[in-house]
Amino acid sequence: MNGSIKELHNIQWLFPEEFDDAILNSVKTNRIFEHIKRIDKLPIVSGDIFFSNDIWDFNSVTLKRVPKRKSEFNFKNINLAFKDHVKFFTLTQIWEDVDKIQTIYITVNNIKDFLKYLTSNDIYSLDYVSLQTVSKYIKSKEDLSAGTIQRYKMNLIKLFQFYSTNYKSIEWVDIHRFLSHTDSHALKAQRNAGKWDTISDEYFNSLIACLTKVMEDKNTPIDDRGASAMLILLSQTGLRNGEICDCTIGSLESLKILNGTKTAYYLRYETSKGVKGNGNFKEVNTIMTDLACKAYYTLEEIYNTSRIKANSNLLFVPLKVRTLPVTENTLTRMATAIALKYGKEIGCINVKEKYPTLYHQNIGVLMERKVIGSEYFSHYKPTDIVSIPRPHQYRVKLCNELINQGVSLLYVQRHMNHLEKEITLGYQRIEKDLEEDKDFAESVMKMLITGETEIMGQGKDTLMLRINEHIKNSNLNVATDLDEIINDLTKKVPIRAKEGGICIKSGPIRECGKSDATDELYCAYGMCNNLFHSFFLIDINYKKYTTLLKTIKYNQEKGFKKASEKETNKLRWIVEKYLIPELEELEKEVQRKGESEVKEKFPQVSFFIDNYDSIKKEVKAWLN
Repeated sequence: MNGSIKELHNIQWLFPEEFDDAILNSVKTNRIFEHIKRIDKLPIVSGDIFFSNDIWDFNSVTLKRVPKRKSEFNFKNINLAFKDHVKFFTLTQIWEDVDKIQTIYITVNNIKDFLKYLTSNDIYSLDYVSLQTVSKYIKSKEDLSAGTIQRYKMNLIKLFQFYSTNYKSIEWVDIHRFLSHTDSHALKAQRNAGKWDTISDEYFNSLIACLTKVMEDKNTPIDDRGASAMLILLSQTGLRNGEICDCTIGSLESLKILNGTKTAYYLRYETSKGVKGNGNFKEVNTIMTDLACKAYYTLEEIYNTSRIKANSNLLFVPLKVRTLPVTENTLTRMATAIALKYGKEIGCINVKEKYPTLYHQNIGVLMERKVIGSEYFSHYKPTDIVSIPRPHQYRVKLCNELINQGVSLLYVQRHMNHLEKEITLGYQRIEKDLEEDKDFAESVMKMLITGETEIMGQGKDTLMLRINEHIKNSNLNVATDLDEIINDLTKKVPIRAKEGGICIKSGPIRECGKSDATDELYCAYGMCNNLFHSFFLIDINYKKYTTLLKTIKYNQEKGFKKASEKETNKLRWIVEKYLIPELEELEKEVQRKGESEVKEKFPQVSFFIDNYDSIKKEVKAWLN
């Protein structure tokens, strides 16, 4: 067949001459749809994928590191009314050559889920989809994270755009406006909550010392030495998991610096970051420390025989693996084996409370799954827990170390192979902020233990019961051992400052496990069982109150009745659950200690003391 061959996603496509670049480079591609459906075959050069098949398996024609399950598109359970549309939508996504196959796989699954929702509501054409239907569908996803919801919305825009351009022009302006709205606050909150934590210095130093010892011991099993060397490389270079497992021999190079008086070493490796298409890479490099060089040379040496046997030029070729390059799961499994074998030396067994940000695995579960040889479990009980860093945490640790040492941000950006400096800054975990959180937690705990102030909130009694039980069981005396009690309690009952409240769900070094938009809303407006407050936070909650007043007025003036009602409900919640209890507690505090002492210690409440009666009358009016 005459035509032109184009390579898209590292797949060669043979398009007939009549379908020129103008068609493939535009959104409108429906002319070629008719041709493909008629010959019942996708126009790929290598392999046969038939249009009428319910499963399109691109695994045989895509390059390495694309998981089979994410290069296989299943159209089996799509209603016939939509099946051809979804198949052609999938093709146009591939031909655009923008998103990787893995991303297109997710996009198509989102579309399939939406179409399943339509057919369950007896809707069999996009012509009859209303804004109300789309809104209800998105609302049904409210338990998902803000980022996932945003992805669903963007993918639905792609679907409506595709249909309107290639099949029938439909009126979907209102739908587009709704789907285009971005909840930036929820997305920011999710990003902050989802940040990887760094590794504590105490744990890190102990781990690296042990790994170095294992790596250098020639009497140790080869794979123990190899896994230790790989973890050291992760800690010293900050490479991503796939990048480090793809490293090849002969990639360590050197150059003379400082007028030829010193030799610097760097590692050449490939990355897919910032590169379009599947299987495409660019070559970059990273500076190597002396320890990193030692790890590299160890890997080159110990796997020489294994490398020849596997006919591979990879740096890391473990003796008993089925897949090369090794997967992240394999690397994690080998790291876990090292942690179990040298757990006492590393200090990584039953330290979950001490190092809450690490990856914790129940040893009993590991025993049941038999993912590691039985010889590693001989010294442990099923209830024991092993704690190790996730591979990406080594990257975060290195980035923070460089920034904290005053290394140029531009250098860190290049060393970490970040596309933008903002990404580099996003890795930073500022110790000053953590220290302030710790100070806040300890000061609040002191007030609770000594009874210096009262707290309010739905779970107040439960919290105080936990605190009192701990003091009783510890055999410590509040009068003489206050600092020790505070230190223990802030670990067992983590406390963190929130806007207008005190959260006991997350502590100074751990984020709340909840991160979806609903929980962020509860947190922001105090509608959460884990949030406590006291009179000295009244200025923050009063500010929320005044902001809501302005929002309600705006919505009323614009005729947004439903939005106005929602904001009014929030305002009444804040008034009833926060402002009035805080005002009443403030009045008691003034009566107990005197106006001047309270103002001196908590200057932010001065305005409320001076205007107590008028403010209380104002806010109480909203409860009528």
